[in-house]
Amino acid sequence: MRRFFFLLFFLLLFLKTIPAQVQAPDFKCVRGDTLFWELPANACGAFNSYDIFASPDPCCSFTLLASVTDPAQDFFFHPNPGGQTWHYYLTSNLNCPGQTVLHSDTLDNKPPVVSPIRSASVENGQVVLNWQPSPSPEVFAYVIYRETPIGVVPIDTVFGGTTFTDPNSSPELQPESYFVNALDRCGNTSIFDTKHSTMLLEATVEGCSQTATLTWNAYQGWKNGIGAQELWLSLNGAAPILAANQASGITTIIYDDLKDGDTYCFFIRAIEAGTGEAAKSNEICLTAEVTQPVTEFFIKNVTVTPANEVEVTWVWNTSAELKEVKILRSNQNSNYQTIDTQTPPPPPLPAQNTFLDVSVNPSAGSIFYQIETTDLCDTVAVSTYGSTIHLAAAPQGNTNLLTWSAFDLENAVVTGYDVYQILGGAETKIGSTGSGELTFPDPVDPTNPDEAQACYFIVATATLTAPGGETFTIESRSNTACAEQSARILTPNAFAPKGFNQEFKPLIVLGDLASFDMKIFDRYGQVVFHSTSPDDGWNGKKDGKDMAQGTYVFFIQVRQANGKVAEKSGVVLLLR
Repeated sequence: MRRFFFLLFFLLLFLKTIPAQVQAPDFKCVRGDTLFWELPANACGAFNSYDIFASPDPCCSFTLLASVTDPAQDFFFHPNPGGQTWHYYLTSNLNCPGQTVLHSDTLDNKPPVVSPIRSASVENGQVVLNWQPSPSPEVFAYVIYRETPIGVVPIDTVFGGTTFTDPNSSPELQPESYFVNALDRCGNTSIFDTKHSTMLLEATVEGCSQTATLTWNAYQGWKNGIGAQELWLSLNGAAPILAANQASGITTIIYDDLKDGDTYCFFIRAIEAGTGEAAKSNEICLTAEVTQPVTEFFIKNVTVTPANEVEVTWVWNTSAELKEVKILRSNQNSNYQTIDTQTPPPPPLPAQNTFLDVSVNPSAGSIFYQIETTDLCDTVAVSTYGSTIHLAAAPQGNTNLLTWSAFDLENAVVTGYDVYQILGGAETKIGSTGSGELTFPDPVDPTNPDEAQACYFIVATATLTAPGGETFTIESRSNTACAEQSARILTPNAFAPKGFNQEFKPLIVLGDLASFDMKIFDRYGQVVFHSTSPDDGWNGKKDGKDMAQGTYVFFIQVRQANGKVAEKSGVVLLLR
């Protein structure tokens, strides 16, 4: 509390030392040739006059122009037929000896000096104006004008500031243009300065090219022109980042690599050359609807089914937007022909797809396949290729020799082949080969009639590397190939009806018999025995009578189920 009274004492002492002042009239403005002021409040002595000083030069040579002796008068008319520029200030003349006489602001008889706009920028969907204050001291407000279809109209007046936000602007629909005029209390305004126009940013999205084309009108109004332009981007609600710089004379940017479903918000920031003043365009936001091309597109497998049909399996991205899918086929991995055309469903697509080719014979040779797609942008893509394994089986003596073509699937590495045999409908694995071995011999047991006709297929095992780096282990089956052994006729060279080998009876091994015919001739060419069953042998008799000991000629013919004919002829010794 003592400190408070101490400070108060010194404050009062300081105020007593300030000399008394005679307040000048508050010089408001000059309208036409009339000066206007507001009356001052002075009570120190008798009123004499309001003195008006004038000079053509704002810095000096002021002389008393007139004295107004009516204390209630607040104006003065100064004839100026030549329209000369005059500068004025006012003082109050009172009988106040020893007091300082103050004078008013110095004003001229010209309109207020312009207040140049610094920027017209778009913030939160409204135009924000910033301007420089007018250097004219009589200015006490600013009139905001906007250009409209009916002309330039005043829209508001700002007192005591140099910023204005236009709540009725539409900068997201059109460029907005403004003027700012300085205003004094007589209603005088500055002349119209350069118009400033906002930037209107617009965008179009091209789903096929995955791009957004951004266009805008150049910022208008800066005396120094545009020094730089910047594209700012907010992705999925994140803070804006500088995405690109653009030269001052270009008002188009193509932003590429849009991602489907992402939200992009753009605005342009223009910067005045030399001053660094900046203005923003409207912000435009768009959610990219990009036509999704086919990717991760490859044939996963080509295999022959047990029914001798070809199953083709392929993979693609489930988001692909496709117009058409074609199945392509070739015999030589070239000159592919379309064998089927499909219309895929809208996304999401199945990740793995199959096609069963029932119109081809895989036993005739290797068959190659590719898949071709056309997306909604008419972009054509072709998958990797894959082929069937072609197996051939042929009898060679007591062996069935198997040969096959290598399994050919793009981006796959074969690790080996397994060999399967089919006998009586049962499938049995009988062996394996390495990736480079494409033959396999299968010995035939002549005592086993089931092996007269054996069927086979090959299963390749391979590792496939997808375009994205993922690996798969796959198996591909070949066609089924059969080998039919020819029938073999085995005969003794002698027999003794009363001995150990009592009849001449051939042994038919392998082969699937459809018919049998055996004839035995004597040395005169007469048929002594005829049989149509391989189970019937000759006991050395004719018509129930023993034939004489000696040599006899035989001729045997068998016809197999496949139409092949086997024959054998020779002599046999009949012993008594």
